[in-house]
Amino acid sequence: MQAHVSRLPKHPLAGAEELALLGRRIIVTAPRQYSQKLCSKLVNAGARPLVVPGVAITELEGEELEQMRDYLRGLLADPHPATTLSHIAFTSKNGIFAFLDQLAAVAGGVEAACDWLRRSGLRLCALGADGEVLTGLGLEVHVSPPEASTLGLVRELERRGEAAGARVLCPVPLVTGGLVEPPVVPRFLKALQDAGAAPVRLDAYLTRLGCRPEDCAHERATLEGGHVDAIVFSSTAEAQGLLQLMGGDQAFRRAVAAHGVALAAHGPYTAAGAAAVLGLPVPVVSRSFSTFDGVVMALEEHFALEGRQRR
Repeated sequence: MQAHVSRLPKHPLAGAEELALLGRRIIVTAPRQYSQKLCSKLVNAGARPLVVPGVAITELEGEELEQMRDYLRGLLADPHPATTLSHIAFTSKNGIFAFLDQLAAVAGGVEAACDWLRRSGLRLCALGADGEVLTGLGLEVHVSPPEASTLGLVRELERRGEAAGARVLCPVPLVTGGLVEPPVVPRFLKALQDAGAAPVRLDAYLTRLGCRPEDCAHERATLEGGHVDAIVFSSTAEAQGLLQLMGGDQAFRRAVAAHGVALAAHGPYTAAGAAAVLGLPVPVVSRSFSTFDGVVMALEEHFALEGRQRR
């Protein structure tokens, strides 16, 4: 049986005619954990990415960390955890790592944590390629929706008949450092409730401003000087952070409008959230968003069309 191939890889000798992003300067606002993968794909497509992390993702600290560990200790002490919870819904790779790290810290190691998860009877949910973290540890991903999004996960639980009456643990970010929590998590929790489930929010890691404005003064000057072709957002919070780093909403909107900067997003939910934050449309949107290939392809299509229109 032949594997389905939707797209050929870039030829190593491809030139300008095959590389719509060749030489394009593209600001990547993703945090360190994701920017490396996105930048690698952009470079392979010929682009010249500039990393301006709109957010940073880190471990919990202090009281918040102890609260998470206390909750996990309670789970481990429960002889029948499947009577307290039915599912754990991971909505990001960061959530998986944060949860497993702290579960391992209180369980006595990664092996003990994974063994507990296998015996717990809890059904593990993950989005798209995020599930590879779990399977790589020998854990089963019980629910992975066709649409790799939080709302896609709710729909998949409903389709399977697993939503009504479910008790779903949701490891999510605690947004801090002057950023406002985007609607993604509250919308997810509400959608679970509307589907008949009982979501249990667990703050599992921190999302804060990615860097100081002075750390990216050069990149701001590059944007305002007309030397940026596109900006790519992988979350709504990144749009909030970028506005703070680029001198505020008015300065940012002036630069984008003056130089025709293309705004792109990793999926329609991020596009809608970023547009609301920026006060600008985000028209370049990946149709497939289980990996970053989709947003790179959307950028290629945008600039290829722009090139044809100029001829």
